[in-house]
Amino acid sequence: MSAAAIHTPEEGATYWVARRRLGLMSAADEAAFAAWRADPANAAALADIDGMVDEVGAVAAFSEVRAMRQAALAIAPPRRISGRLAGSIAASLVALVLAGTWAVNLPAAPVSPAVATAVPTQRYVTGVGEQRTMKLTDGSTVALNTASVVEVAYSASRRDIRLLQGQALFEVAHNPARPFVVAAADRRITALGTRFDVRLDGPATTVVLVEGRVKVEPLRPVGLDRLAPVLARRTLEPGEVLVAEPGEGVEVAVADTEQATSWRRGQVIFREDTIGEAVAEMNRYADTQLVVDDPRIAALKISGVFGVTREENFLAALTSFYPIEAVERSPRVTALRWREENSPDR
Repeated sequence: MSAAAIHTPEEGATYWVARRRLGLMSAADEAAFAAWRADPANAAALADIDGMVDEVGAVAAFSEVRAMRQAALAIAPPRRISGRLAGSIAASLVALVLAGTWAVNLPAAPVSPAVATAVPTQRYVTGVGEQRTMKLTDGSTVALNTASVVEVAYSASRRDIRLLQGQALFEVAHNPARPFVVAAADRRITALGTRFDVRLDGPATTVVLVEGRVKVEPLRPVGLDRLAPVLARRTLEPGEVLVAEPGEGVEVAVADTEQATSWRRGQVIFREDTIGEAVAEMNRYADTQLVVDDPRIAALKISGVFGVTREENFLAALTSFYPIEAVERSPRVTALRWREENSPDR
């Protein structure tokens, strides 16, 4: 990275923190840094990155960093390292410090085809409305919700799971020497002795932690996340939910774990959800799909507990408690519309 390659306050903060802490600032750099820091957004980002580095110790305190800097200085003696090369080295060192550890936290190297084929892979699938629980060889269990696909590839040193579609609840047997890693969309979830739910909705990944702790990070970090992986990593506590969608960032909030895991009891719980959201959820379990074309109906709120295989009860509740009716459009499509005498357009 060079000063010219800085595009965001966070990238700039990483660049300048690295140069300042590694003693690579010239008079021209000091002037450029002062001008950059004059922007309030840049100053705030600088404070955040500087604080993160302070939390794990000054760069110079790491023997590994000192050795790497000495090796860098030896690249072109006795000349001063070019600004471009120094900036790249400095940014890399700060990324290591921000990560808090060394090789342990580096992204896993791609598995070669020869190695990949040596690890047997098991695929488990559920159909629409079907649920299934598998006991794995290490004592962990995977429960699959409706229309879900998961692949399991265990090796001697690692337990790899890929959620390709749908939703799964994992109960992980404790084994610190053999990480349990779930890949879902663009996220990697690492757990040791824990219970958590992972759900895919298009490109969005939702992780709900019921017990223990999990670490969630991008599968393939880009931009600032690649430079400083710790910035993209989230560690969840029990009762938290993480929602990640490519290009939209990551949100962590308090979870309704009872609602999130109610499917394990064959139920769906709605708490002041819109009818549009409730219909979408019930459609996951049914061959016959409900359709809501009118946004006014979709915006109505509903609360209740319904069986995932009893869509008729859900439909009866809608038509009994709301001024709407169900109209069959085809053998597999039922539409919700206002009762004619209650239509807002009348």
